[in-house]
This record gives sequence, C-alpha cells and structure tokens, in this order.
Amino acid sequence: MLRHLFYLAGKSGYNGAMLNIQLLQQLSGTKADQVAEIVAADNWQQPGQLDTRQIEKLCRLFSDHFDQLGQFYQSSAHPIHLRITADYLFNLGLTSSDWITLRWALEGQWDANEYLAVGFFQGQELQRLIATDAELLAAFASYLILDQDGRLEPYVDEHHDNQAYDWRIVRTDGQNYQDITTQLVNGTPTEMTHES
Repeated sequence: MLRHLFYLAGKSGYNGAMLNIQLLQQLSGTKADQVAEIVAADNWQQPGQLDTRQIEKLCRLFSDHFDQLGQFYQSSAHPIHLRITADYLFNLGLTSSDWITLRWALEGQWDANEYLAVGFFQGQELQRLIATDAELLAAFASYLILDQDGRLEPYVDEHHDNQAYDWRIVRTDGQNYQDITTQLVNGTPTEMTHES
C-alpha cells in the first residue's frame, strides 16, 4: 500500500521540487554522491519517482548523519531513537521523531541557551513559543503539517476561541528568535523577523 501511495504521488504530478531531499542532504552534511547512489538518478534533487526501498534508505541515511552531527556537538544524553521520516522527506509534515532528531543535530551547534521551537505569530509579533515535547504534543498532536504550495496553513487554537496564528520554526533563547523555517522545510513562507 505504501509503495502504491508514493507511486501515485509521482504519477499525479507531485512537485519534486517540494521534496526535502536536497535540503536534508545539505543540513545533515550528507555527501551528494551518497544520495545520488540511493536515488539512482542523474537529477537526484528532483526524482520522478522513489520506490519504498529508496525512501527507506534515504530516511536511514539522513537519520544516521543527523545522529553523527548530534554526537559530535551535543553534551546532553543521546535520545533513544533518532529517525527522519518519509513524511519529512516528502515535505508533508514533521513528526515528533523528526523533531527530536533535528533538536539533537542542531541544538548542540548553537549557544547553550538556544533551542528549537515553534513560534505562533500575529503579524510579525511573536505570541507564544512551543518548545517542549509535551507542548508539541498538546498543540500539534506531535505532527506539524507542511504545505505543498509553499505556504504553511495557519494554526487554529481550538482551545482558545479558534484564535488563528501564523507559525514558524524558530531558533530561540526564549527572548530573541531567528525564523529558520526555510532552512528546515521547502516552501516560501513569509519570514518572521525579530525587532529589537
């Protein structure tokens, strides 16, 4: 069934440019020839189709490279399970597994007080940060839905009168932030900027 779904995605005109393959390759420090070998395509940044075996190999390859980054930079305890998912590879969504893997690989490279979070915005003004695993679960059921046309759907807070927010992935110290959404996912959402 999974093989069939990805086959249909390829056949129905799925925009290969929206895949996160090249972005993950660069972010994880994976060599381009390792990716090209798995995808077996001249233009591996925009493959026409990927079979289940290739998808699984790419997820494992990127997971291993993110794990190595974290082991090199991190001083905190190693997470039990690190895994980049096919959903992230296909720019469909970020799961809690993807989130844990990204935190492990990135936060050790940042200042000690900086961390990965989701920011809720109204206009350019930061309203709230979602940073802990518990907050991610409560706000997103541990799954951030990514969009295929370069936009991110607004977050609707059903527990607070359906208040709508733009959301972005940010690097923050709790006071200041940097919008790093386009460094982590394909698309062209409006960049949120922090005004000091």
